[in-house]
Amino acid sequence: MSDTDGNEAASAATRNRSSSLRRALTVLDYVADYPDPAGASLTDIAQGLGLHKSTLLRLLTPLTDNGLVLRDAERARYRLGSHAAYLGGAYLDRLDLREVARGTLARLAERTGHTARLTLREADETVLVDAVEGSGPMPLRPRLGARRPLYDGAAGWALLARVDDGEVARVRQTVRTAARNDSAAENAVGDAAEEAAERLRTAVTAARRNGFALEEDGRAGPVVLGVDAAVLDHAGTPIAAVGLSGPVPGGASGASASALGAAVRAAAREVSHALGDRAGTAGGTGGPRATPPAPGSSGAGDPHRSGPTGPPARGPHRTRKGDTPMDRRQVISTQAAPQPVGAYSQAIVAGGFLHTAGLGPHDPVSGRVEGTSIAEQTEQTMRNLASVLDAHGLDFSDVVRATVHLQHLDRDFDDFNTAYELHLTPPYPVRTTVGADLANVLLEIDMTAVLR
Repeated sequence: MSDTDGNEAASAATRNRSSSLRRALTVLDYVADYPDPAGASLTDIAQGLGLHKSTLLRLLTPLTDNGLVLRDAERARYRLGSHAAYLGGAYLDRLDLREVARGTLARLAERTGHTARLTLREADETVLVDAVEGSGPMPLRPRLGARRPLYDGAAGWALLARVDDGEVARVRQTVRTAARNDSAAENAVGDAAEEAAERLRTAVTAARRNGFALEEDGRAGPVVLGVDAAVLDHAGTPIAAVGLSGPVPGGASGASASALGAAVRAAAREVSHALGDRAGTAGGTGGPRATPPAPGSSGAGDPHRSGPTGPPARGPHRTRKGDTPMDRRQVISTQAAPQPVGAYSQAIVAGGFLHTAGLGPHDPVSGRVEGTSIAEQTEQTMRNLASVLDAHGLDFSDVVRATVHLQHLDRDFDDFNTAYELHLTPPYPVRTTVGADLANVLLEIDMTAVLR
């Protein structure tokens, strides 16, 4: 055999080992994310990942031999082993949040031109601990160590959006007390306190809906916009916020605010992932993280919402009536996007990709069409798509293809393209844009994203 033949054989063997390692790690991820504390059966894993049982057993052997996966022989189920806990603890012991976030802040500042910030929560205050100045025409220079009450500002609102309603109610009472102390007119104390508490409730609700909080400050001249999203630790606890500050035309209602929010949300998710958050919801839409339902439970969402609900993102496949035994699809469902009104899902994961349904400019809560112009409707549609992607830990940087239907192709194309482009960075996904006869909306978009 020649040297060339030997090198090619060695290279092929290396590729095969690498492929096997990646597949084994996928199995480890699946076992880690399985919602039943008793673990997953061999059939559960095989169906969820689309693997033959013989292949799966071969991949599980080194994982169980090294203590990363534990096989419960009595129940014939697999769950995380003690060595996985050891590795996780060793990783967390060596973490420094500022060091972890520094690269993310630098990339965020470079991408947007605004100043990127890292803010920590300390009891009922937020503390600015790091910042990277942007390259824009008016870079802000925030003062490190600056403290603000938790209820005051976008960073605090983003953090409160990720805690339970009881904690928010407690902080709202703190707001009332502060407003009473600050009010000069005795007969206006009650009104001022309730107005302050209502402003906080509105800000937290918006942050839960969007996955980021917005704050405007125009007292010193041009409107300065603050945009923040929560960072979660390995336990899913909101411990910090990643944010941007800078002058933005149009303020919080401007088209670029949504794009900056999407960028901050993705950055917060990146830092959270480095801290061990694995649920795919860091910096995402929605309130405090819920425990995913165990197999056999309904998984039903808000009883006041219409439309079907699917299994939790990243969770195992569940066989339903009409499914084939080896159905490899996974339904993705989120209350942060419009609910299906027919026989379709918000998104399906299959074959290494996430495929969304065609989404339009409907408000997820009210169901009403948001906006009358193509720019306004594009903004809402992109927010809805971002929420569906976020439900599986993805964002627009993972999108590889988009199909756009415009009611008025010739009239609206340029304005649509401008609003659409604000949410994306090169290399842009491939796109097909066509004219269509749509019902009461100006556009509909569906996307395909590659899984991470």
